[in-house]
Amino acid sequence: MKSELTSSNGVRLIRVPAGSFVMGSPGDEVGHAPWERQREVTLPSEFYLGATPVTRRQYEQVITSPKYAGCSWTEERSENDAAAGDAPVDSVGWRGATEFCTRLTRIDRDAGLLSQDCEYRLPTETEWEYACRAGTSGPAYGPLDSIAWHLGNSSDRPHPVGQKAPNPWGFHDMLGNVWELCQDWYSEKRQLRAGRGGSYFNTRRSCRAAARSFYAWGGRYSGFRLAAAPVRPFELCPPIEDYPAPSARPSLWDAFEARDFALAERIVADDSDQLEGVDWVPPTLHACIYGDLPEALEWVLDHGANIERREQDYGATPLTTAVVHRHKKIVRTLVARGADTTGVMDVALRGLAGGFEDLPPPEAYREIVELLQELGVN
Repeated sequence: MKSELTSSNGVRLIRVPAGSFVMGSPGDEVGHAPWERQREVTLPSEFYLGATPVTRRQYEQVITSPKYAGCSWTEERSENDAAAGDAPVDSVGWRGATEFCTRLTRIDRDAGLLSQDCEYRLPTETEWEYACRAGTSGPAYGPLDSIAWHLGNSSDRPHPVGQKAPNPWGFHDMLGNVWELCQDWYSEKRQLRAGRGGSYFNTRRSCRAAARSFYAWGGRYSGFRLAAAPVRPFELCPPIEDYPAPSARPSLWDAFEARDFALAERIVADDSDQLEGVDWVPPTLHACIYGDLPEALEWVLDHGANIERREQDYGATPLTTAVVHRHKKIVRTLVARGADTTGVMDVALRGLAGGFEDLPPPEAYREIVELLQELGVN
């Protein structure tokens, strides 16, 4: 096999040698879960893997009328902005990613760029982690700020691929930027495919070589990386149901349900990530809104949660979310606390006009429109 392969739409793939490595993470690694149990794994055959995640431009050369949200920052960018085109494509979902692989396989076989016995596909989790580690051990293959766009340095948006330092085998953005879809089931019971690597919206808890997640359902934070290999069976990782359940530890939600705010204080002191909760869906502040928990929301804000933190799925701010769900007390609190009110009246009027099909009758939004007027929101 050649050391590199380039697809017809410009995806550069690097040859990954056969070999063995220790997959998973030790029990004391921050973010460790039972389904990351360490074990030695051997990959008997070499394969190719994309040097970067597939970009928006590369995706649209194959899927010309994509049914996806695009790149998560397109609302702030011109459609012709080169930087947006070079950011990882996201929101395609597992079906969108596998359709891309199938179409590109056919195109490149016909063009003679790919042999008839080879195919493009998503990597397995084992292939992905082996290439991510590239002979290294530990949570990451280098200092996180140098190798990844994550919550601490991304300004809450994806970035063009290849800007951060590569791993020892030449792969960029294996951690951060976007979660990367794999072949495997994260939870077969819930029909959730696995994602790897974390995203620009995650902390180092998720931006680890061993981290597994279900972000790859097709949300704003999941993309994919192209693999190429001979057509053959491959082995998948067991879904999380095949591992022991995580040991029960009190969460912020346990404390809020018990109205035990002293316990909430201890939980956040022990695990500050629970305050923002960006490594799970929905994050803490939005979960307070979905559950209509105004007292919990005030506690979270009092302890420093970002009042403009967007939630992972649709990218809405807390105030927008509260308006859509018509939680008047929470709307009042957020406006009083200084939340950005830009566009929220338009959201309420959209609801009044019947723009939210899966929510109660449009007339339910009249009181929200009147409340916003009372609060001086235009």
